[in-house]
Formats: sequence, C-alpha cells, structure tokens
Amino acid sequence: MDKRPVEVTGLIDSAKYFGLPLGITILTIFIMLVDGFDLQTMSFVAPELVKDWSIDRTSLGWFFTGGMVGMAVGSTALGRLGDVIGRKGAYIVCIAFLFVGSLGSAYSSGVVDLTLWRFVTGIGLGGVTPLATTLIAEWSPKHARPVAVACAIVAVPLGGSLGAAVSQWAIPAFGWRSIFFIGAGLPLLFFVIAWFLLPESPKYLAQHGRRHPQLARRLILLLREKRFDGSESFVVDEPPRPTGNWFLSLLKPPYLGTTVLLWMAFLFNTLALYTFVNWLPTVLGSTGMETQDALQGPKFWNLGGFFGAVGGSVLIVFLGSRLIGTGLSTMGAVAAILIGVTLVAAGGAAPSAQVLVLLTLAGVAMHGMQTFVYSVGAHSYPTYLRASGLGTAQTVSRIGGVISSWVGSAYFALEPRPPVSYFFYAVALVLVIVAISFFSLRTHIPGRRAAEIKAPAIENRPSS
Repeated sequence: MDKRPVEVTGLIDSAKYFGLPLGITILTIFIMLVDGFDLQTMSFVAPELVKDWSIDRTSLGWFFTGGMVGMAVGSTALGRLGDVIGRKGAYIVCIAFLFVGSLGSAYSSGVVDLTLWRFVTGIGLGGVTPLATTLIAEWSPKHARPVAVACAIVAVPLGGSLGAAVSQWAIPAFGWRSIFFIGAGLPLLFFVIAWFLLPESPKYLAQHGRRHPQLARRLILLLREKRFDGSESFVVDEPPRPTGNWFLSLLKPPYLGTTVLLWMAFLFNTLALYTFVNWLPTVLGSTGMETQDALQGPKFWNLGGFFGAVGGSVLIVFLGSRLIGTGLSTMGAVAAILIGVTLVAAGGAAPSAQVLVLLTLAGVAMHGMQTFVYSVGAHSYPTYLRASGLGTAQTVSRIGGVISSWVGSAYFALEPRPPVSYFFYAVALVLVIVAISFFSLRTHIPGRRAAEIKAPAIENRPSS
C-alpha cells in the first residue's frame, strides 16, 4: 500500500511559533551566547598573556590566526557534516570542539600549543552560527523566521559583552586561565542539554525514510495534534536546481556585479570586525591602561553590536537597507577616527565616557553591518543560488578574518611605533570601503517608505 505523502515545509509554516520553535530558539540563543564568549576569550586574556609569558605583542597574531583558520575549516567541514549526519549531530560536534579547544587552551604552556588549541576552538566556532541559523530556520514558521534567526545572531556580540564583564572580575581574582576554564565548562553543560533536548531538523529527517517515525513524533509535538502515526511519506517541496555550474553562475551576468560587491562588503567588514574582536583590549592596554580598564572597551563595543543588529534590522523594514547600512558604516568610520584622537589626548588614562560612547557606536556599525550583509545577500540571489551565494561570500569573508589576525602584529612591529590613533584610522579606512561597496549594490532591500512612494507613482502614471 502506498504511503500517504505529507509536505513538511507547509506544516512548519502553519504551526504556531510559541511552543517547540520558541524552545529551540531559546536554547540556541544560550548556546550562541557561549559562542560569543569563546570567540573573544583570546582577546580578553591577551594583555595578561603578554605579561605572564613575556612575549612580544606581535606573537599574538599566531593565536588569532589559529582561531580564524579553524573557523574557515569549521564553517565548510561542519556545514557539510550537517548534510551527512544531520544538523543536530553536527551542532553537537561543534559544541564538543568548543569544549576541547578551550580546555586545551587553559592548560597551554607556549605559543605553539595555544595556537593549536585555538585552531581546535575555531573549528567549533566556524560551524556554530550557520548550523544554529539552519536549525532555527527549518523549525520556525515563515512569519517568525527572520526575527528568530536575528535573535540568535545578535546573541554572539551579547555573549562577547558578558564575557568582557566576566573577565574584568575573573582575571584579577583567578588569573587568565580561568577564562578558558569557563569557556570549556559552558559548552560541556550545553553539550549535555542539546544532546537530550535539541530536535533534529525536520527537512533532514524527511530526506531519510527510516527516520520518518521520529519526524512524525516531532510534528505531533509541533502541531499539538496527533495527526501522524509514522507510516506517512514525508517530503520537502523545493524547486530543482537548474543545470550548470553554480559557482560560474555567480560570476556571470546578471549576478557578477552583485557577487563582487557582496564579497567586498563581507571581506572588509569582517576585517574591521575581527580586528576589534582580536586586538581591542591589547591596543587599549598598550596606551598604559590596566587590563580591567582595557576590557571596558570590548564590553561596550559588543553591547553596541546588539543594538546595531536589532535596531538596524527594524529600521531597514521602514527605510531600506542601502540608507541604513551605508549610514551605519560611515558612522562607524567617523567613530573609529574619533576614538583614536581621544585616546591620544587621554594619554593612557582609563577610558572616558566619550571613548566608551564612541566604542559603542563602532560596535553598532560593525556588528549591525555583519547582519545586514547576510540579509541583503539572501535578497540578492534566487532560491537555487541563495545558499551557494551566501556560503561563498562567507568563505571570502574568512580572508578578512585571517588578515585581521595580523593587523595588530603589523602595528606593534612598526619602529618607531606610531600613535595608537593610526590603528583606528586604518580601521576607519576599511569601514569607508565597506560603505562604498555596500552602497553600490543594486539589490538592496526596499523599505516600506520606498514602496509607499513607488506605489502611488505607478497608480498615477498616465495610461497610454
């Protein structure tokens, strides 16, 4: 007897968000907070590590490079693993890498082994965000999907801000190794929780007939109705990909210009973002600030990132992505210049209220833009090219991440070393390039205001 076919995507979109999808989102947000913490642990401990191991600040670039190369490997390998063993399984593997890498970092005794353990941590970091957003997107109904994914993504800078606050207390009390122990303990906790509570992706389960009874039980929980008994044939209604090489399609009209400009925006914003992620406490400490004072910088910068991603996403709905994204990047460039000027004038004192406000604005710009480029990228390609286009752009962005690992090393290697303002001027220049490339895109998300202006113009057009 033929099995009754059931289309999964429509069922997910018809479900209520308050229930299983909300629970998955909340659990994922907590894991993303941990991801944000582990992402920046190296920058939190860097100033103390320089003192404890008596190493030059230029050596820090190896640790940051290890993490960034690991992230490049993780985003590709663990994304592919998610297609093979399932999103949940790959996500749990990511968390395991965070635990192992952070624990190994805590026991490191030199540059080589710490670089290796940061590479291991980076593998987990590289896979967490794409797998988390995939799980949330595939379990959330269409009307709630953008907000749910955005809440998970903005948890990363919020985790960094909480991590800076924890480091201000833990490092003076227990030493820099305590930050890595915390960075290992939290993933271990959520490894256990995710193992028992996190469900597998419905689209993955639908692709494997032997797991259809498991999908039936999950859908009953989602819909709160016993409509399935596991004997159904679950399918996912997706249009087939056209023939031809997907990568070459990205580099041919009509997508060539869009692809190149998106790659530029991704690469240069990632370069600016991770330059701050990796080097901000160390650069502030080089002015003579105590470690506790220097950690105020990333705390406020990450906090600004939370508001930039959330507030900017709301403004885009009304004003469109070109105005908001370009405006924020320009504001970030101005803020970076003023940070440098103000720090030189302060001469090594604890960060003033003015510096903290400027760092917050810089965080609004960089983290906000990191969210916007994903949104505009998804809007720029048709369904069959969307995942490939964004995945390729993310891979290109890793180049910016690796370069960022050596920006601080290059600055500290200069003889004589220029004023600290030059470091921030360089970041400002990068943000100007982001603003220009983002503004030049022709595939921006239109705001409601633009749509309202366009509609009357069409309605009032004289008939021929």
